[in-house]
Amino acid sequence: MLFLAIIIILIVLFCLNKKYKKSSYYQITKYPYLSVRYNTGRYGEYLTYKNLKHMETSGAKFLFNVYIPKENGETSEIDVLMICSKGIFVFESKNYSGWIFGSENQKNWYQTLPAGRGRSHKEHFYNPIIQNRSHIKHLKSFLGEEIPMRSIIVFSDRCTLKNIQIESNDINVTKRYNVASVVSAICNQAHNNLLNENHICNIYNTLYPFTQVDETVKLQHIANIHNTQNIKSIIHSQPAYTPPVISQQEEIKPVEATQSNVIVNELSHPVDIVKESNGIEPQVSKNLKCPWCNGNLILRRATRGANAGNQFYGCSNYPKCKYIQNINQKAID
Repeated sequence: MLFLAIIIILIVLFCLNKKYKKSSYYQITKYPYLSVRYNTGRYGEYLTYKNLKHMETSGAKFLFNVYIPKENGETSEIDVLMICSKGIFVFESKNYSGWIFGSENQKNWYQTLPAGRGRSHKEHFYNPIIQNRSHIKHLKSFLGEEIPMRSIIVFSDRCTLKNIQIESNDINVTKRYNVASVVSAICNQAHNNLLNENHICNIYNTLYPFTQVDETVKLQHIANIHNTQNIKSIIHSQPAYTPPVISQQEEIKPVEATQSNVIVNELSHPVDIVKESNGIEPQVSKNLKCPWCNGNLILRRATRGANAGNQFYGCSNYPKCKYIQNINQKAID
């Protein structure tokens, strides 16, 4: 019986894999079936495409994991893109479970999960509408503002959309089982075709190379996301920081640059503090900014009082701004 069960499983996997390899998702991503089936993010993208696959018969073309170049040299990754006669549909796939709460303009949305014994656990994640709005912004900048685009946020069928508040007419938030109906309704509202076959092919051919980027681009994209999140986390937590107390009688002065005064922040960018030729004020790297007033941070040392000899960063706008940051605290880039 066990041998028979194994044979059946292998046959099923073979059939699924054969069907999968005929899909546009495989043709573009080249991901093996099992690497998609057991990867939450990829599987969510594939299922979103699978629910919309029938639109290919009407001339629609799909792209996946499109790394759109940004003006600052970074990239913006779009999960699923559909180009059709009614415009461009930009999909952000969220393969989450639990109860989902959120509104269009709040920074974070919330996922509530059962924690056993009648309890629940709440987690937050970045607003997918704002996230997709950024994708569309960079896509429009790259292709041209005149191309109509639509934002669709697609959640897993395993979740429950409890309280989602949307104000804009060009944004939809839906579960995966309903995404085809949502897209069809939008297409039916546009009585005239907005893109012809040549336009669709031209856009597809323009964007396709950005789905075939090498691993270096992908890793750098992930690193940029983590760096941005780290900076936001530092800025968000900054007001809770209690700086060392320095009395009005304590004298503070700039510290001359030495090898030990080269500070490396969380993003591993070197920041040099160098004394100017006039010997009065140090040259301050623009990488170190005061989170309160955006002034430059200067490396200083207390010369009197309980903190005598201790180095710290003080705002260049002192005494108007009295922000102080410990020297062992992560610097803000």
